[in-house]
Amino acid sequence: MKKSALVIGINQYQTLEHLEKCENDATDISNFLIKCNFEVKLLLNPNQREIISALAQYKKEVTEDSISIIYFSGHGIQIENSNFIVPADANITITEEIPYFCVNASDLLLDINIQSKIMHLIILDACRNNPFKSGNKSLSAGLARMIAPMGTLIAFSTSPNMTSVERKNEHNGIYTKHLLNNLKVPNISIERMFKNTRTDVLNDTSGKQIPWEESSLHGEDYIFVKESTALKMYLKKELIFAQNELMQNEIEFNIITENNLDTLKLPFSKATKLFLTQFEEYKETISPRDAFTVLFNLQKLIYATYLFSSHTRLINFREIDREIIHQSPNLPKDEIMEYQKILLTMEHYSSIFGHNDKFGNLKSIKRTIKKNTWIGFKLDNEILKNQHFIMDDFTFLKENIEPMNEIINCDLLIEVLEEFFNK
Repeated sequence: MKKSALVIGINQYQTLEHLEKCENDATDISNFLIKCNFEVKLLLNPNQREIISALAQYKKEVTEDSISIIYFSGHGIQIENSNFIVPADANITITEEIPYFCVNASDLLLDINIQSKIMHLIILDACRNNPFKSGNKSLSAGLARMIAPMGTLIAFSTSPNMTSVERKNEHNGIYTKHLLNNLKVPNISIERMFKNTRTDVLNDTSGKQIPWEESSLHGEDYIFVKESTALKMYLKKELIFAQNELMQNEIEFNIITENNLDTLKLPFSKATKLFLTQFEEYKETISPRDAFTVLFNLQKLIYATYLFSSHTRLINFREIDREIIHQSPNLPKDEIMEYQKILLTMEHYSSIFGHNDKFGNLKSIKRTIKKNTWIGFKLDNEILKNQHFIMDDFTFLKENIEPMNEIINCDLLIEVLEEFFNK
């Protein structure tokens, strides 16, 4: 099923009253939909031409067997029972100009030959007070009811001919705040999600604002966040900092050349492979400079694994296991196995990294420790004068390279992390 959305938010009106939260509302809705694998076009403060062009292109790309969402947060007005969304550049002096300077909300509906074959949601957080600073008594309050064609749901932030409650000092408008909260609730249908949103807004405004929907949806329910998706998002949130140390953060790896040293910024997986090549090439070296470079690269690799283990120790694996067991009746077996695999692999390698580090007492490259935490390196500028320290440390490395192989050869861990986080 193709999933697409057009999301519009307008704060900066050129001639009308400015709004405060519409850009936040639109951006947050867009970010949520992107996480749900929607293809999203986000427009912030567009003019009339940009809205019309985006609508035309969007409708052209919608296909059968799709779910489509158009969200608008900004000024909306009605005249003679017709609703209009107001673009940023609307310069309206008399009521008769509204159809020419605004966009008719009926244009948000899809073409009649496709609308019955897909699921189309229109969400209008636009039922605000009269936007004209001087007032215009010929305009009705809020927005008018709209008939939702087959396969369409039209959601309004409040009931027909009513305006929504505005509240300062909050990131989102009241309606979109509760809409976002309920969109994230797993395993509920669209209709249930909007009903829950209405209940929350009613409670939040002491009954002053009543969100409204007109719907002719049919067929199977659509669920934005399935239980398994919610669990995966939770797992990624818990594991992301440890993952970053080995997959996102880069190591400054020193390359030995004839006359000086060059530095490459490499991810952990590439740095480990390059270290093995470098060690094999220089393991018989008698040059303190070359030996020091190999030792320093080694310490940088161990430091990355130390940071990984430090983050891993903060993860409550028991709590995660309990959550997986709790949700297992709703999860496919292969998904449960995937979660167990990532957790067991991370725990296993965290233990290996901790037990196989034998290089904490090198004399040539000392570690900076504060409150039992390794925070960096303490390099003595005179170290090259004490060449016997370097060569003693290098001999120690050669004698203990075997335990290091489990740290360096962690392809399984990298593979499991990439598979989990890139899905």
